[in-house]
Amino acid sequence: MVEGAIYVDDSGNPGAESGSEFLPSARKSWTAVIVPSVVADRVEEGMRIFLDGVRGEFGADELHFTEIFSGRGTWASVSVERRAEIVNLMASMMTALSLPIVHQSVSQFTMLDHPGRAFSRQTGDWNLNDLSHQGLLMLCSQTSHHIRSMRDQSPADFDLPFPLYVDHGILGAGRDRELPNWQDVIEGPTARFRDSADLPGLQLADFAAFVINRIQWIAATRKQGPIRKAEEVILRAGAALNIRNLPFHRVAPDKFGRESYEEVLSVDRVAKGLTPRPLKRP
Repeated sequence: MVEGAIYVDDSGNPGAESGSEFLPSARKSWTAVIVPSVVADRVEEGMRIFLDGVRGEFGADELHFTEIFSGRGTWASVSVERRAEIVNLMASMMTALSLPIVHQSVSQFTMLDHPGRAFSRQTGDWNLNDLSHQGLLMLCSQTSHHIRSMRDQSPADFDLPFPLYVDHGILGAGRDRELPNWQDVIEGPTARFRDSADLPGLQLADFAAFVINRIQWIAATRKQGPIRKAEEVILRAGAALNIRNLPFHRVAPDKFGRESYEEVLSVDRVAKGLTPRPLKRP
Protein backbone atom coordinates (compact mmCIF):
# COMPACT_ATOMS: atom_id res chain seq x y z
CA MET A 1 0.00 0.00 0.00
CA VAL A 2 1.18 3.54 -0.79
CA GLU A 3 0.04 6.23 1.62
CA GLY A 4 0.84 9.85 2.34
CA ALA A 5 4.33 9.29 3.66
CA ILE A 6 8.08 9.77 3.27
CA TYR A 7 9.96 6.93 1.57
CA VAL A 8 13.76 6.77 1.90
CA ASP A 9 16.54 4.77 0.27
CA ASP A 10 20.32 5.06 0.16
CA SER A 11 22.80 5.00 -2.71
CA GLY A 12 26.48 5.34 -3.48
CA ASN A 13 29.44 3.68 -5.14
CA PRO A 14 31.33 2.03 -2.26
CA GLY A 15 34.82 1.01 -3.28
CA ALA A 16 34.53 2.58 -6.74
CA GLU A 17 36.73 5.62 -7.24
CA SER A 18 35.30 8.36 -9.44
CA GLY A 19 38.63 10.18 -9.72
CA SER A 20 36.98 13.35 -8.41
CA GLU A 21 37.58 14.57 -4.87
CA PHE A 22 34.03 15.96 -4.95
CA LEU A 23 32.59 12.44 -5.21
CA PRO A 24 34.52 10.14 -2.83
CA SER A 25 33.61 6.46 -2.76
CA ALA A 26 33.17 6.53 1.03
CA ARG A 27 30.40 9.13 0.92
CA LYS A 28 26.90 8.19 2.03
CA SER A 29 23.84 9.41 0.15
CA TRP A 30 20.18 9.25 1.12
CA THR A 31 17.14 10.18 -0.96
CA ALA A 32 13.57 10.81 0.20
CA VAL A 33 10.49 10.69 -2.00
CA ILE A 34 7.54 12.52 -0.48
CA VAL A 35 4.07 11.28 -1.36
CA PRO A 36 1.59 14.08 -0.49
CA SER A 37 -1.69 12.84 0.96
CA VAL A 38 -3.64 14.35 -1.93
CA VAL A 39 -1.99 12.09 -4.54
CA ALA A 40 -1.44 8.93 -2.45
CA ASP A 41 -4.31 7.05 -4.12
CA ARG A 42 -3.03 7.90 -7.60
CA VAL A 43 0.49 6.82 -6.67
CA GLU A 44 -0.78 3.52 -5.28
CA GLU A 45 -2.79 2.84 -8.43
CA GLY A 46 0.12 3.77 -10.69
CA MET A 47 2.53 1.52 -8.79
CA ARG A 48 0.06 -1.37 -8.80
CA ILE A 49 -0.35 -1.20 -12.58
CA PHE A 50 3.39 -0.77 -13.09
CA LEU A 51 4.40 -3.65 -10.82
CA ASP A 52 1.72 -5.97 -12.18
CA GLY A 53 3.02 -5.30 -15.68
CA VAL A 54 6.65 -5.87 -14.72
CA ARG A 55 5.77 -9.04 -12.81
CA GLY A 56 3.74 -10.41 -15.69
CA GLU A 57 6.30 -9.66 -18.42
CA PHE A 58 9.62 -10.11 -16.64
CA GLY A 59 8.83 -12.15 -13.52
CA ALA A 60 10.28 -9.47 -11.22
CA ASP A 61 8.46 -8.94 -7.92
CA GLU A 62 10.09 -5.58 -7.22
CA LEU A 63 12.12 -2.88 -8.91
CA HIS A 64 15.81 -2.38 -8.14
CA PHE A 65 17.00 0.09 -10.73
CA THR A 66 20.70 -0.58 -10.33
CA GLU A 67 19.97 -4.17 -11.43
CA ILE A 68 17.63 -3.04 -14.21
CA PHE A 69 20.09 -0.55 -15.65
CA SER A 70 23.05 -2.95 -15.37
CA GLY A 71 21.15 -5.98 -16.67
CA ARG A 72 21.77 -8.14 -13.61
CA GLY A 73 19.72 -10.89 -12.01
CA THR A 74 16.20 -11.11 -13.42
CA TRP A 75 17.15 -8.52 -16.04
CA ALA A 76 20.18 -10.31 -17.49
CA SER A 77 18.29 -11.59 -20.54
CA VAL A 78 16.25 -8.40 -21.12
CA SER A 79 17.35 -6.16 -23.97
CA VAL A 80 18.91 -2.76 -23.32
CA GLU A 81 15.97 -1.10 -25.08
CA ARG A 82 13.36 -2.77 -22.86
CA ARG A 83 15.32 -1.94 -19.70
CA ALA A 84 15.59 1.67 -20.81
CA GLU A 85 11.83 1.66 -21.32
CA ILE A 86 11.30 0.61 -17.69
CA VAL A 87 13.45 3.55 -16.55
CA ASN A 88 11.54 5.94 -18.83
CA LEU A 89 8.15 4.69 -17.62
CA MET A 90 9.03 5.18 -13.96
CA ALA A 91 10.41 8.64 -14.69
CA SER A 92 7.21 9.52 -16.56
CA MET A 93 5.02 8.41 -13.66
CA MET A 94 7.00 10.36 -11.07
CA THR A 95 7.05 13.41 -13.34
CA ALA A 96 3.30 13.27 -13.95
CA LEU A 97 2.67 13.20 -10.21
CA SER A 98 5.45 15.76 -9.50
CA LEU A 99 6.50 13.84 -6.40
CA PRO A 100 8.84 16.02 -4.28
CA ILE A 101 12.33 14.58 -3.74
CA VAL A 102 15.03 15.56 -1.24
CA HIS A 103 18.62 14.33 -1.51
CA GLN A 104 21.41 14.40 1.07
CA SER A 105 25.05 13.33 0.76
CA VAL A 106 27.62 13.33 3.52
CA SER A 107 31.32 12.51 3.44
CA GLN A 108 34.44 13.04 5.51
CA PHE A 109 34.96 16.50 4.03
CA THR A 110 31.50 17.50 5.28
CA MET A 111 32.89 17.43 8.82
CA LEU A 112 36.03 19.31 7.75
CA ASP A 113 33.86 21.97 6.09
CA HIS A 114 32.01 22.55 9.38
CA PRO A 115 34.54 22.02 12.21
CA GLY A 116 32.38 23.87 14.72
CA ARG A 117 29.52 21.39 14.51
CA ALA A 118 29.38 18.53 17.00
CA PHE A 119 29.44 15.60 14.61
CA SER A 120 31.02 13.20 17.09
CA ARG A 121 28.22 13.05 19.64
CA GLN A 122 25.79 10.20 20.17
CA THR A 123 22.10 11.05 19.66
CA GLY A 124 19.95 8.36 21.21
CA ASP A 125 20.73 5.17 19.32
CA TRP A 126 22.19 7.14 16.40
CA ASN A 127 25.98 7.24 16.13
CA LEU A 128 26.97 10.45 14.37
CA ASN A 129 30.49 9.13 13.75
CA ASP A 130 28.79 6.77 11.29
CA LEU A 131 28.28 8.58 7.97
CA SER A 132 25.22 6.47 7.24
CA HIS A 133 23.51 7.51 10.49
CA GLN A 134 24.63 11.11 10.12
CA GLY A 135 23.40 11.33 6.53
CA LEU A 136 19.98 9.88 7.33
CA LEU A 137 19.41 12.34 10.19
CA MET A 138 20.51 15.23 7.98
CA LEU A 139 18.05 14.02 5.34
CA CYS A 140 15.24 13.94 7.95
CA SER A 141 16.04 17.55 8.83
CA GLN A 142 16.14 18.69 5.19
CA THR A 143 12.95 16.77 4.31
CA SER A 144 11.06 18.18 7.28
CA HIS A 145 12.06 21.70 6.26
CA HIS A 146 10.76 21.22 2.71
CA ILE A 147 7.53 19.53 3.83
CA ARG A 148 6.76 22.39 6.21
CA SER A 149 7.28 24.86 3.38
CA MET A 150 5.02 22.92 1.00
CA ARG A 151 2.39 22.42 3.71
CA ASP A 152 2.29 26.16 4.41
CA GLN A 153 1.60 26.78 0.71
CA SER A 154 -1.00 24.01 0.38
CA PRO A 155 -2.24 22.71 3.77
CA ALA A 156 -4.83 20.31 2.34
CA ASP A 157 -2.15 18.32 0.49
CA PHE A 158 -0.27 17.25 3.63
CA ASP A 159 -2.06 15.39 6.41
CA LEU A 160 0.85 15.54 8.87
CA PRO A 161 2.63 13.94 10.58
CA PHE A 162 3.73 11.46 7.90
CA PRO A 163 5.18 8.02 8.60
CA LEU A 164 8.83 7.75 7.53
CA TYR A 165 9.79 4.45 5.89
CA VAL A 166 13.44 3.57 5.24
CA ASP A 167 14.72 0.64 3.18
CA HIS A 168 16.22 -1.76 5.70
CA GLY A 169 19.97 -1.74 6.23
CA ILE A 170 20.84 0.24 9.32
CA LEU A 171 18.24 -1.95 11.03
CA GLY A 172 16.53 -5.10 9.81
CA ALA A 173 13.14 -5.02 8.12
CA GLY A 174 10.31 -4.59 10.59
CA ARG A 175 12.35 -2.69 13.18
CA ASP A 176 11.87 0.95 14.21
CA ARG A 177 14.17 3.55 15.76
CA GLU A 178 13.19 6.77 17.50
CA LEU A 179 14.32 10.00 15.85
CA PRO A 180 15.59 12.93 17.91
CA ASN A 181 13.35 15.60 16.37
CA TRP A 182 10.84 16.56 13.66
CA GLN A 183 7.73 15.13 15.35
CA ASP A 184 5.56 17.79 13.73
CA VAL A 185 6.37 16.28 10.32
CA ILE A 186 7.43 12.68 11.02
CA GLU A 187 5.05 10.40 12.88
CA GLY A 188 6.54 9.22 16.15
CA PRO A 189 9.07 10.65 15.39
CA THR A 190 10.26 7.25 14.22
CA ALA A 191 12.26 5.78 11.33
CA ARG A 192 10.53 2.58 10.24
CA PHE A 193 12.84 0.16 8.45
CA ARG A 194 11.03 -2.01 5.93
CA ASP A 195 11.63 -4.28 2.91
CA SER A 196 10.92 -2.65 -0.45
CA ALA A 197 9.26 -5.88 -1.64
CA ASP A 198 6.57 -5.29 0.98
CA LEU A 199 6.29 -1.52 0.55
CA PRO A 200 6.09 -0.26 -3.06
CA GLY A 201 6.70 3.33 -1.98
CA LEU A 202 10.28 2.37 -1.18
CA GLN A 203 10.74 1.43 -4.83
CA LEU A 204 10.01 5.05 -5.74
CA ALA A 205 12.87 6.04 -3.42
CA ASP A 206 15.10 3.36 -4.98
CA PHE A 207 14.50 4.92 -8.40
CA ALA A 208 15.16 8.51 -7.30
CA ALA A 209 18.29 7.50 -5.36
CA PHE A 210 19.61 5.50 -8.32
CA VAL A 211 19.03 8.28 -10.88
CA ILE A 212 20.59 11.04 -8.77
CA ASN A 213 23.60 8.92 -7.85
CA ARG A 214 24.09 7.81 -11.45
CA ILE A 215 23.96 11.37 -12.78
CA GLN A 216 26.60 12.44 -10.27
CA TRP A 217 28.76 9.47 -11.27
CA ILE A 218 28.39 10.26 -14.97
CA ALA A 219 29.25 13.92 -14.40
CA ALA A 220 32.31 13.13 -12.28
CA THR A 221 33.78 10.44 -14.53
CA ARG A 222 33.02 11.31 -18.15
CA LYS A 223 35.23 13.14 -20.59
CA GLN A 224 33.73 15.93 -22.65
CA GLY A 225 32.13 14.71 -25.85
CA PRO A 226 28.88 13.40 -27.33
CA ILE A 227 26.31 12.01 -24.87
CA ARG A 228 25.98 8.23 -25.13
CA LYS A 229 22.53 6.61 -25.29
CA ALA A 230 22.80 5.03 -21.84
CA GLU A 231 23.80 8.38 -20.36
CA GLU A 232 20.94 10.13 -22.13
CA VAL A 233 18.37 7.78 -20.56
CA ILE A 234 19.57 8.64 -17.05
CA LEU A 235 20.04 12.36 -17.69
CA ARG A 236 16.55 12.73 -19.15
CA ALA A 237 15.05 10.81 -16.22
CA GLY A 238 16.82 13.06 -13.73
CA ALA A 239 15.96 16.29 -15.52
CA ALA A 240 12.26 15.53 -15.12
CA LEU A 241 12.35 14.83 -11.37
CA ASN A 242 11.00 17.33 -8.83
CA ILE A 243 14.15 17.56 -6.68
CA ARG A 244 13.62 20.24 -4.06
CA ASN A 245 17.19 20.88 -2.92
CA LEU A 246 19.43 20.24 -5.94
CA PRO A 247 19.64 23.08 -8.48
CA PHE A 248 19.61 22.32 -12.19
CA HIS A 249 22.36 23.60 -14.48
CA ARG A 250 22.36 23.84 -18.24
CA VAL A 251 25.53 22.51 -19.85
CA ALA A 252 26.21 22.11 -23.56
CA PRO A 253 26.51 18.37 -24.32
CA ASP A 254 30.04 18.72 -25.68
CA LYS A 255 31.10 20.55 -22.49
CA PHE A 256 29.50 18.12 -20.04
CA GLY A 257 32.06 16.22 -17.99
CA ARG A 258 34.22 16.26 -14.89
CA GLU A 259 35.66 19.72 -15.58
CA SER A 260 32.29 21.47 -15.88
CA TYR A 261 30.86 19.41 -12.98
CA GLU A 262 33.68 20.38 -10.62
CA GLU A 263 33.51 24.02 -11.73
CA VAL A 264 29.82 24.21 -10.77
CA LEU A 265 30.50 22.60 -7.38
CA SER A 266 33.47 24.89 -6.71
CA VAL A 267 31.38 28.00 -7.42
CA ASP A 268 28.65 26.68 -5.12
CA ARG A 269 31.14 26.01 -2.31
CA VAL A 270 32.60 29.52 -2.54
CA ALA A 271 29.09 31.01 -2.47
CA LYS A 272 28.53 29.13 0.80
CA GLY A 273 31.72 30.49 2.32
CA LEU A 274 33.71 27.29 1.89
CA THR A 275 37.02 26.56 0.17
CA PRO A 276 36.73 26.04 -3.61
CA ARG A 277 37.67 22.37 -3.29
CA PRO A 278 36.98 19.85 -0.50
CA LEU A 279 39.39 19.89 2.39
CA LYS A 280 41.55 16.88 3.23
CA ARG A 281 42.76 15.62 6.56
CA PRO A 282 46.43 16.45 7.24
